[in-house]
Amino acid sequence: MRKLINLGLCFILVMMSLSFVALPSYAQTDEDFEVTSSDDLIYWDGSGPIYDSTENLEELLGAGLVFGGIALVIGITLSLGMYIFSSLALMNIAKKLNEENPWYAWIPILNVVLLFRMGDQNPLLILLVLIPGIGALVVGILSIIALMNICEKRGYDKLLGLLALIPVANIVLLGILAWGKKE
Repeated sequence: MRKLINLGLCFILVMMSLSFVALPSYAQTDEDFEVTSSDDLIYWDGSGPIYDSTENLEELLGAGLVFGGIALVIGITLSLGMYIFSSLALMNIAKKLNEENPWYAWIPILNVVLLFRMGDQNPLLILLVLIPGIGALVVGILSIIALMNICEKRGYDKLLGLLALIPVANIVLLGILAWGKKE
């Protein structure tokens, strides 16, 4: 679920960066253009002149690609960092709870199986994600319940697992569960 949220945040970041580049250029008025000949005018639907500014379009696309590329690189780097951190934290939690195969934390589907096993839930519940529409939501709720059970096993308040619903706090929660002193 964290990976899906990371991908969604990357997509939003790319779209926002493109909108900051693209939208101001559409706010130009007729006074911004200088018409030198009637060849520069394109009439569409008889409603009046629309200016053909392919030079502006090329600059706009170039700038959009640069900013979009930068945002994409930043998003991929952050996602990779979050994946490595969450895998390390989940593996450390599994070791502290004496779970077998803590290396499952590094494999995308097996890390949810490991989370369910540590949270005293049936690992086959991950198959609910195959239900269109609500399957991912159900698995997300079960993951939060598993985190609440893990919090209780580690000696923290069970309600601390609800921090998984808050975007930055879920990373802090994994760090607390992995490297915190309470047992």
